[in-house]
Amino acid sequence: MLWKSKISYLALLYTVVMTACDPEVDQNPYPDTFSNEKYAVYMAYTYDSIPSASAKKILCSGVWCNARSSAEAPTIRKLSPGRDEGVEVSDICVKDNKVYVAGCFGNVAAYWEDDKEVELPEGRGALGIGVDSKGVVYTCGFQKEGYDESAKMWEGTNPRILKYGARAQKLSICNDKCYIAGYGIDADRGDVVEARIWIDGQAYNRLTQDHENDNGDYPACANDIASDGDNWWCVGHEGTFGVLHLPKVWINRSNNNLKREGSSSSLTCIKYENGVFYIGGNDGFHAMYWAATQKSNKENRISNYKEYDLSTSGSTQSLVEDIDVLNGIVVCCGTEATASGSIIPKLWINGTIYSLGEQINNYSNVRPRAVAIVKRK
Repeated sequence: MLWKSKISYLALLYTVVMTACDPEVDQNPYPDTFSNEKYAVYMAYTYDSIPSASAKKILCSGVWCNARSSAEAPTIRKLSPGRDEGVEVSDICVKDNKVYVAGCFGNVAAYWEDDKEVELPEGRGALGIGVDSKGVVYTCGFQKEGYDESAKMWEGTNPRILKYGARAQKLSICNDKCYIAGYGIDADRGDVVEARIWIDGQAYNRLTQDHENDNGDYPACANDIASDGDNWWCVGHEGTFGVLHLPKVWINRSNNNLKREGSSSSLTCIKYENGVFYIGGNDGFHAMYWAATQKSNKENRISNYKEYDLSTSGSTQSLVEDIDVLNGIVVCCGTEATASGSIIPKLWINGTIYSLGEQINNYSNVRPRAVAIVKRK
């Protein structure tokens, strides 16, 4: 499977929660009302295809979209039908009524523009995707040779190595600038994993850590990034002695620790709209998201936040894999584990569970990976 490697587990261990909270601020996260007729929600997901009792299961992927009216069923579209190498998706975006999905088939990086499959040269997997105002598709991911990995970005299908990078996790486009979050390996420090970002392919120094001057070799990873045009926020985690991870928000490279309540927490995704940054993940096995603002353009600190618990009663473990926001409508996708250990795919709209329909139950081990919301044409 694509994610298995000596260091790839770090890409899945991310950690969160917010530090400062101003109780005087009453953020209304839902200025508009969601309706199926007005908004389309797209969710990219993976699942296991089991052709027969004796056949080996095949990793497949698809795109789900809500129906325009209650009289219709949601649509489900399989990506690259007929492939037997295994298709895995990682990210999704929608631009000018076209759906773009990043991922891989077998050991080849690729993206899909609606049903058109585009192979990305010199890549093992594409993990993030975005489209600029001119319609240029940007993807990011990695190449792998043996145990060695190198972070990559593609402008269209033109590959570019991201200096000092091992994996490029996610990207965002703001004012036609491409912001990429990921991590690299410092061989001089004993192959320590370090959180890094790149802007338009240019390498920044590693992001600051609490323990960078300690003797301990603590790993750090950046999982996602968003920008308002003047500032950028990056979410991830840092390892430390005695604690599984320290949840992190880096604002313009400044280090912000986040309060954690549970014994296991993670920060996976971030989006920006109208002065508010929306962060998704989990805290203490509860699927969560947070709405937060920046203190000022001169102070790289979180000034206030509000948290939203998405977990349902009886769930033993849940998390948010991806988040998107439009006109204040917050959409999250992820999973919940039942008491018996079954994994249930979840979509939340404005904090409420949204039904994925009966057809999704025909698939085995469905795992939502990314979500996007747009206004219908």
